[in-house]
Order: sequence, then C-alpha cells, then structure tokens
Amino acid sequence: MYGEVVNICFVFFGVYCLVIGYLIFRSAFLPRILGVLMAFAGLGWVTFLSPPLANYLRPYILLLGVIAELALMLWLLVMGVNVQRWKEQANAA
Repeated sequence: MYGEVVNICFVFFGVYCLVIGYLIFRSAFLPRILGVLMAFAGLGWVTFLSPPLANYLRPYILLLGVIAELALMLWLLVMGVNVQRWKEQANAA
C-alpha cells in the first residue's frame, strides 16, 4: 500500500509542477523556458497515474524533474526575478 500512496503523492506533485510551470510561463518575471521545463516535469510526474508506464519511464521522469527543479532553484538564487517588470506591473495595477 505504501507504493500506491507514493504514486498518488507524485501525481499531486505533478499537478503542482504543471500549475507552477503555467504561472512561470505566463509571467514576465522569469524566463519562459523555466515554465516549460516545470510543465514537462509535471507531465512526467502525472504519469504515475499509470504505475507500469511510470516504472518504465522512471529514470527519465526523475532526470527531467531534477533538471527542472534545479534550474528553477538556481535561477531564483542567482538571478532572482526581474524587479523592473515587477514594479511596472505593480504600478499598472
């Protein structure tokens, strides 16, 4: 039963990654490639709805997930968000 619960957790994490990827892609504060990477990682995690498919693709899913999360983390740590665009949108609202 533990394995099934882990698969369900990965599915929820995949939905989270899809939402974050969409928001990053639509925003003007971060590069769109980060959003695309997060969305593809989310699609990978959602494949855990089908355990045989997920077990077959597991190495690729894990690699894509690590690359996407690492890229987002490093971008936020090193570059941050585009403050000028942030202020422009804050003033427009």
